[in-house]
Parts: sequence; C-alpha cells; structure tokens
Amino acid sequence: MNQIEQPSPSAQKFLPFNFSRAFSALGVVRYRWIWIGSFISNIGTWVQKVAQPWLILQLSGSAFLLGLDGFLQDIPLLLFLLIGGVVVDRFDKRKILMLSQVVQLSAALAISVLILLDEIHVSIILMLSFVVGCMQAFSTPAYLSFVPEIVGQTHLANALALNSMQFNLSRLIGPVIGGVLLASFGAAWCFGLNALSFVAMFIVLLFAPSSPPSDTVFSMGSIVAQIREGFEAVFARRELVAIITMVFGISFFGAPLLAFIAVLAKGALNIGAQGFSFALSSFGLGAVLGAMLVSSLQQHWIRPKTVVATASSLAILISLIALSPYYTISLCLLFLAGLTFVSSNVIGNTILQTSVADTLRGRAVSIYALAFRGGAPIGSLITGIMVEHFGVQVALAINGVGLLSVVWLARYRLYRR
Repeated sequence: MNQIEQPSPSAQKFLPFNFSRAFSALGVVRYRWIWIGSFISNIGTWVQKVAQPWLILQLSGSAFLLGLDGFLQDIPLLLFLLIGGVVVDRFDKRKILMLSQVVQLSAALAISVLILLDEIHVSIILMLSFVVGCMQAFSTPAYLSFVPEIVGQTHLANALALNSMQFNLSRLIGPVIGGVLLASFGAAWCFGLNALSFVAMFIVLLFAPSSPPSDTVFSMGSIVAQIREGFEAVFARRELVAIITMVFGISFFGAPLLAFIAVLAKGALNIGAQGFSFALSSFGLGAVLGAMLVSSLQQHWIRPKTVVATASSLAILISLIALSPYYTISLCLLFLAGLTFVSSNVIGNTILQTSVADTLRGRAVSIYALAFRGGAPIGSLITGIMVEHFGVQVALAINGVGLLSVVWLARYRLYRR
C-alpha cells in the first residue's frame, strides 16, 4: 500500500496554516458554550443597533441627538477602561460578565416596554446608552481576559480568532434580522429580542468556572498604582509597544474607512443604497475569512512581523480603495481590507495576552482595548474634516499613507539594534 508523503519538518515550519486546527478551541466544552452564548448575544446587539438610531430619529428628527447617542455609548469606554482592567484583575471575571448581562438585558427590556406603553423618550435612551457603555468598560476586559483561563495558552490564538469570527458573523446576520423585525413589527420587537439574547449568555455563565479574585482592597491610590503597574508591564517590552502602536494606528487610520464608505459609494463610485450595503458586506465577509485564517495559523507565525505585514497590507488597500474608480474592484479591495484588518488585531491581541502574567492580563487587555477603541472616534473626526476640505478620496488615501508610516515606525523601533 502506497504511503502518502508527509511534509518535512522544515516545510511544516514554513507553511503558515494548519486548517485541521481551525476550530480546535471549540473542542474545549466550556469555551464552546461561551462562544455560542456570545454569538447569540452579539446577534441581538446588532438587531438593536438597527432599531435604536431609527427610533431616535423617529422621536426627535435630530441628527445631533443621534450623534450624541453614539458618543454616550463610546465615551465611557475611553474614561473607564483602565479602571475596568484593574477591577477585572481583582474580582471574579465571571460575576462581572454576569452583571453585565443583567444590566444590558434590563436596559433593552426597559426600552421595549416603554415603546409598547408609548412612554419612550429620547432622554431615556440616551441615559441607558451611557449606563450600558459604562458596563461595557468593565465587561470588555473581563471577557477578553476570561477566555485564556478557559482555553489555556495552547488554544488562545484560535479562541480569539473564533471570537472575532462570531462577532463578524453576527454583524452580518443581526442587521438582516433587525431590518425585517423593524419593518414588520416595529422597534419594540428589536429591543425585546436583544433583551432575550442576553439570557443565553447569562445561563452559559452560570455553569462557567469562577475566576477567583486576588485582593479586593481598593483605594484611589491603589487603583492609580495598579494602572501604572499595567502600563509598566506592557511598555517594558519592545514588541508590546510596537503592537499597541500599530493597533492604535489601525484604529485611527483604518476604522474611518467603514464610516466613510457611504460617502465614497455615493460620490466616487456613484452607487446607490444597495451597492453601499454590498460594500459593507464585502468588508464583513473578508473579516470573517480573516478570522478563520488566523484560527488556522501556525503558532510560530503569531509574531510582530506578521502584524507588520498584515497592517502594511491594510494601509496599501485603504489607499487603493480610495483611488479605485471601479465598483467591482472596490468590492474585492474591501474584502481584502476586512481580512487584513481582523488578522492584524487578532494576532496582536494574542501576542499581548501570551506575553503578560495572569495577574496583569485584565490591565494589559484594557490598554489594548483603549488603543483600539480610542483611535477610531478621533480618527473619524479628523478624517471627516479632511473629507470636507479635500474630498473623500484624498482623505482616505492620506489615511492609508498615515497608517503605513505608523506601522513602519513601530517596526523600526522594534528591530533597531
């Protein structure tokens, strides 16, 4: 019987992907249930993201209030993420996540009931958006640092990639469901479905292992000292400084691409709403494939050089998208941009989490999340100003060049002798 020739060890080392382990983290039963629960919860969140801006505009007709709602959702993350990292390192992560599900469920359910009673006001929506944003400042580092405790170091890269995959899949599925519910039954059903989706994650967390707290003695001085300790742990290592720098650059220069695809579609590409939705879907499909590829990536390819390569590719793609005059080519470029965007962030997150001590992981993840979430609103604001003065194509092309400069500056500082 003929034997199949196996690749040599050197060839296996060169090959970047091992597709047989693409879903290996799902073999860990506890993580599989958390993945399913999070997927259901994220679908519900995207359903609500369709209904909430529509409801605000229906109640007020004010674009300013719509922007204020987005601001109130995001600003708590920038204000409290670092404190959230300290809290996550000191308390049971599972209980923080369970509390988060209860708060978000209550907020969505309250809006749903008030709509049905015809007692809803924009001020209530704005207040609850801020409350949910505050809770997410603690639940985000809790979830990201809880995953390694469940899957261990062996499956960490795969688990983080699969987490990104389910998030991007929910971003594709949720708006479709939300659009149907909103058109057929009204906004109350969208908020109600989101409330129900948090029940799934809460039940899963009931059976998840506890994450024992270390020391729960708190003072303002101790919080500041612990935040400083987290920064010292991250910024003491060149490769982590390079990762944080590149992640901030991707957020600052790369995230505005999604915000201004609509302007690009309407202006340079001259396409309608359907074409715009296809453009967003192309980016989303690329993100899903990127997460799947990272989930299959060999361990020795998870290194800063890979982040440099994917982030550099993203920078070039952003400039090409800005200058492309053809819709079909733009769709292909957006697909590749989604792929490189997610790949860069998942690999960077994995490097960070495998490089710090368990007792510092919550704080390290909060610094990473602050870099990723903090760059986008500032970058979008500056990109908007450039669009007003120079046009969307020039603005996005400048962003591409800016990202490439940041990535190669980080690379230079990392590898200089």
